[in-house]
Amino acid sequence: MKLLYSNILKKAISLKLIDKKTTILVVGGGPNDSKTLREFEFESVIISNLAPHANVTDYYPYQWGKADLNTLPYNDASFELVIVSAALHHLYSPHKGLGEMLRVAKKAIIVIESSDNFLSKISRKLGLVPEYEIDAILKDGTGGVENSHIPNYIYRWTKEEIKKTVNTFLPHTINKFHFFNHYELPIARLKRSKSLMLKILLPCVYISKFILKTFFPSQANEFGILIEKGQKLHPWLSGTQQKPSLNKSYLRKNYKTNL
Repeated sequence: MKLLYSNILKKAISLKLIDKKTTILVVGGGPNDSKTLREFEFESVIISNLAPHANVTDYYPYQWGKADLNTLPYNDASFELVIVSAALHHLYSPHKGLGEMLRVAKKAIIVIESSDNFLSKISRKLGLVPEYEIDAILKDGTGGVENSHIPNYIYRWTKEEIKKTVNTFLPHTINKFHFFNHYELPIARLKRSKSLMLKILLPCVYISKFILKTFFPSQANEFGILIEKGQKLHPWLSGTQQKPSLNKSYLRKNYKTNL
C-alpha cells in the first residue's frame, strides 16, 4: 500500500495540485500516513482519527486531532488536500464519509480502498478474503465499525461508484478522476486464519500476484483515487462555485424553457 500511496502523491505533485507547503488533513489516519507524508517533506499536516491509532497521538512534526469522519469539525474547504487510506469501509456509511472529505477539501482528495471487481467476488466466494473484517478487532476488541467491537463489513468500491458519489455531492462542477490499480497480498490475514486450506494456498498467492499484475491489472484488489474538485462550473450554470446560478442564456439556447 505504501507504494500506491506514494504514486498517488507523486501524481498530485506532477499536476501541481500540491507542494511541500500544502495544508493536508488525513482522516482515519495512523503511523503509516505520517511516515509516508514525512518522506515527501510536507510541512502542514493533521493526522486525525476517531480514536488514537494504536494509542499513538505523537506524529511529530505533525499534529494529531480527534475527528469523526461522519461529521468532520472543520469548515468547508479548510484543507487543500484530504486523504483517507483504508478507513472509509469502517463507517456505517462510506459514502457519507467521502462527502465529508469533499466538503472540507479545497483542491483534491485521495482515497485508497478495496476494489469491487470480478476477481474480488471470486476470492470472497472461495474464502480467500472476508466479507467482514473480523481480524480488525482481534487485538483489543475495538477497531470495528465506527471503532466499536462490531466487525465492520468491508465495503468495496467500483470506479463508477466513486464517480457517481463525487458527482452527486458536487453536481455544479466538472470533476476529474485519476485511478491507480494495486495488488495487496493478504498475507497477515491468511496467517491469522486457522483454516488449513488457506495456509496451503498461501505460497500460491505470491505466484498469482505476478500473473495477475502482469495480465489483469484492472482486477487489482485495491485501488487509489486522486479526485480533483472541479474549478469550472457546468455550462448550464454561471457565477461562482460558492454561489452558482442558472445560466439562462445557455438554457434558452439549448432547451425549450420559459426561463
